[in-house]
Amino acid sequence: MGRALRALVWLTLAAAFGLPLALGLAGTAIAAAGAFPGSPVAGWMAAIGDPRLGAAITSTLWTGLGATALALLLALLALVIGWGRPWFRAVAAWLPPMLAVPHAALAVGLVFVLAPSGWLVRLWLDSPRPPTWWTVPDAYGLSLLVGLALKEFPFLLFTALALCPRLDPDRWIKQGRVLGYSPIRCWTRLVLPQLLHQLRLPIAVVLAYNLSVVDMAILLGPGQPPTLAALVLEWFNQAGGRAKASAGAWLLLAVMGVGFALFAAFGWVVRIWARRRRVSGARAAYAVWLWPARALLAATVAVAALALASLPLWSLTQRWRFPDSLPGAWTTRFWLDRWNQLGELLSHTLILGLASTALAIAAAVIWLELERLRHVPRLDGIWTVPLLLPQVCVLLGWQSASLWIGWDGRAATVIWAHWVYSLPYVILMLADAWRALDPAFDKQARVLGHGYLTRLWRIRLPLMARPLLSAAAVAMAVSVAQYLPTLLLSGGRIPTLTTELVTSFGGVDRRMIGALATLQLALPLVCFGLALVLPRIWFRNRKHA
Repeated sequence: MGRALRALVWLTLAAAFGLPLALGLAGTAIAAAGAFPGSPVAGWMAAIGDPRLGAAITSTLWTGLGATALALLLALLALVIGWGRPWFRAVAAWLPPMLAVPHAALAVGLVFVLAPSGWLVRLWLDSPRPPTWWTVPDAYGLSLLVGLALKEFPFLLFTALALCPRLDPDRWIKQGRVLGYSPIRCWTRLVLPQLLHQLRLPIAVVLAYNLSVVDMAILLGPGQPPTLAALVLEWFNQAGGRAKASAGAWLLLAVMGVGFALFAAFGWVVRIWARRRRVSGARAAYAVWLWPARALLAATVAVAALALASLPLWSLTQRWRFPDSLPGAWTTRFWLDRWNQLGELLSHTLILGLASTALAIAAAVIWLELERLRHVPRLDGIWTVPLLLPQVCVLLGWQSASLWIGWDGRAATVIWAHWVYSLPYVILMLADAWRALDPAFDKQARVLGHGYLTRLWRIRLPLMARPLLSAAAVAMAVSVAQYLPTLLLSGGRIPTLTTELVTSFGGVDRRMIGALATLQLALPLVCFGLALVLPRIWFRNRKHA
């Protein structure tokens, strides 16, 4: 590749991927200084002087750190208890569809299940009136903490399982067993220290999301005061509040730094404690914690399953009185009456999702091919930058830049944002499979006289059909779940299932909420189903699918 073409590749990458992030951060910083009209008071003074700021920061750190720790604990418990068991293989097979569950849909389902009049109370308690000693959402952020942990637990478990082939846990367990250690001790002494070292980046991504989440904080978080990310959005929606919101976004970035430092300090303490335990000589594991751990995992799966099942249930409900465990009357009339509205939201969501997914797959294939041909270096770390930065910090400035150049409210701008947040997942999912593909196929085709494009189109892409379709399903799920990029960059002119679900929650009929959440859940699940089925249909007569 010539220097001119290499420079073109880098300029394209910087303009398409790096420019919006840089403009977003710069625009947010400029707005925080009070540079925009309607901001007579500097944003920093207005944000710091808000009486709710301290409680919002505390709530953000409590829910973000607690949810990350709980999700990691659940993932490690499931891995240690289930490794090598038949039921665990079935659980692992269901992890990709669980990754596709949108955050907002899960949050709504948890409200339907865990509320005082929710499905769980109806199933377990025999009382004519719902209990009054708790609410969902609650003032302490427990609902948000549980919701975030339930959503991120499958991601961490999926990532841990993907890393296990490199670590070969069975080999370490055999060596530990020879020395007289129990299987649990083998995991905690030999495997988990190595695994946690490899999981640092996924844990950082989860922690960054949990500290800066907006949609789940609106649906499940405390109301007054909300978490800092939700408070920043509230400031932004106030008249003349752009500078205050931009300053709050930078405060959120600082709070995330504090959160990362606290989590790292906690990990350091755990490592010291674990190192001392490793040299204690104890070989038998404490069996007393196994049953509570199994009960916790079973309760986690049951609550998540009930939450997702409650969404279509409520959308088909005509009458459901408390304390009945199931609706007393069913109807599809609501779907039929509201289908025009639902269809419009569905079409907007599909258009944005398909466009951003196609662009993400194309960009990932081009980049990985250039990397394979050694025209560009491996840059796995750079793709995680959008996942580690708080969305509100980037998007406030991006929205300001879009207003300035006249690109606000356009579908292309929204697709661009969805692409920026989908591309990292696509590349990270495709990279290992793309690099591991046997180059002998390409060499044999080249010997037979086929050109590069023919080899790519007829050899490499068909062999990569499964990873490509799985990555496309993930990209579609990421696009469907985008709330803040769609809301801010469209200016509210391109409503989607997610934006309508979050903004209308609590103010409309539960059947409407159930229908919106059901459609939002169904889209990525259908995509994952197609990703599993299509390769079997296309390549049923071939050895390599």
